[in-house]
Amino acid sequence: MSILSAIALPLYQADISSCQNYTFGGLERQAQKELGFFGKPAKVTGVSFDELVDRLLAPNMSVADRNFTDIFLCFFRKFAAPIELFSAILVRLESVADDKSVNHLTRTASQLRIIDIAAKWVSIYPGDFAYPSTKRRLEAFITHLGTEPVFAVVAQKMRSCLHHVVEDDDTGWARTDADIEGSESEYLQDGSSNSQPSTDQSFSEKLSKLQLGQGELSADRRPSKTGSVSSSTHETESTAPLAAAIYNSVEDYEREAATMIPTGTLPLDKNRYRIFMDIPDDEVADEITRIDWVLFSSIRVRDLVRHFSLPPDQKEKCKSLQNVNRMINHFNHIARWVANMILIHDKAKRRALMVGKFISIALKLRHLNNYNGLAAVMAGVNGTAIHRLRQTRALIPKEVQRRFARLSLLMGNVRKKFGAYHLAWENSPLPRIPFVAAHRLDLVSAAEASQTFVGAKGDRINWEKFEVILGIMESQGTSYPNLARNLLAYKVIMDCRIPLDDEVRNHCDC
Repeated sequence: MSILSAIALPLYQADISSCQNYTFGGLERQAQKELGFFGKPAKVTGVSFDELVDRLLAPNMSVADRNFTDIFLCFFRKFAAPIELFSAILVRLESVADDKSVNHLTRTASQLRIIDIAAKWVSIYPGDFAYPSTKRRLEAFITHLGTEPVFAVVAQKMRSCLHHVVEDDDTGWARTDADIEGSESEYLQDGSSNSQPSTDQSFSEKLSKLQLGQGELSADRRPSKTGSVSSSTHETESTAPLAAAIYNSVEDYEREAATMIPTGTLPLDKNRYRIFMDIPDDEVADEITRIDWVLFSSIRVRDLVRHFSLPPDQKEKCKSLQNVNRMINHFNHIARWVANMILIHDKAKRRALMVGKFISIALKLRHLNNYNGLAAVMAGVNGTAIHRLRQTRALIPKEVQRRFARLSLLMGNVRKKFGAYHLAWENSPLPRIPFVAAHRLDLVSAAEASQTFVGAKGDRINWEKFEVILGIMESQGTSYPNLARNLLAYKVIMDCRIPLDDEVRNHCDC
């Protein structure tokens, strides 16, 4: 309806006396109020939970739809408990099963798509089903799926994921099933998100009435994403492998990352200086990137959400944060290692050569789009112990200093929230490794600057605030090719004995 038609309608229905009370300006303002400017409905703030679930279960028509699935599964506990989402999925699955207006193959394909989303959820975040009643309902659902031949394989893989359901690591920041027990639906009786809870018995009765499959569907007709559940992987959380025989899932990366702990067995002496100077800069940068990539790929994106959402006292108890903490500790290790490698020699000339080598490595890391490794190396070169070495810096070629200054402009300026870095990050092709500290700051800012619930009644969800995580998710989807382990470079990076900070400060320039 246009603005003119909205104006003409009340004029046509009114009598002559009432028409005298109408003015063009008043009618125009009323039409704009009802329809919004340019004849479009006024924009509604936020989206409802049901709208988000509908989009989650709808066919993926674009890359944005696939990204939405991963973002939703990561963040939904900010505004809904697991049982609420599980109930909503079952309601829509039942609705599809009862829809006799579509042919059997189309209906079964729709059911497979919905079940695949549920299977993906279970494989990525099994802790969401740790609450006893929720776990019982999931087990009942899987058992019911297993009775249908077309869903038997998916049911078996979902059941294998149940073995990982031990505890819920998200009780400190997220909505839990315990919070809503007794007031929210566990299997919605009327299709609404506000129904009263049903008992385990009524839940089982509903499942028994849920007719799934009822026929054979060829394996080649299944949605392609169903097969991804077999290795408990997904497009963003489980990245492409560095070596296909080794890194096939997030768990493989976690096992490898757990071995990347500094040993401190090799002394930092002049012999170590010579060994390191003989290693080509490209090989050092590649090895730093390989280590960073494994550590980064071992992190599930929700781990970052936990890291900024949990209070400090609960972070220590959260086992799921060990991968994030490991990457943070490695960043600090690289910064200290760089500073100590520079300080091995007492002569300013030797130190200047080492500084120049690390600046060259930093440039290589920039070209590899390894921003986390770049920031760590720069933190070491810009550290207090190195910054005061005036004689050393005077011996560094001016061109090398200018290159390093450009890198400092790129990665610096915390007050402006790393604006230059974000611009470079958004324009960097895959593969790439983010500067984790900058993105963590983005997550904190998004959480503090805008509310999760918006709208007149505070019942709609501000979905845009959660899309800030998209860049990290996309980065975990494409791995670095041909990054083989360089044992010599690895030993120099990870096995050198790093003095304490106080010992580093005692070094003086020559």
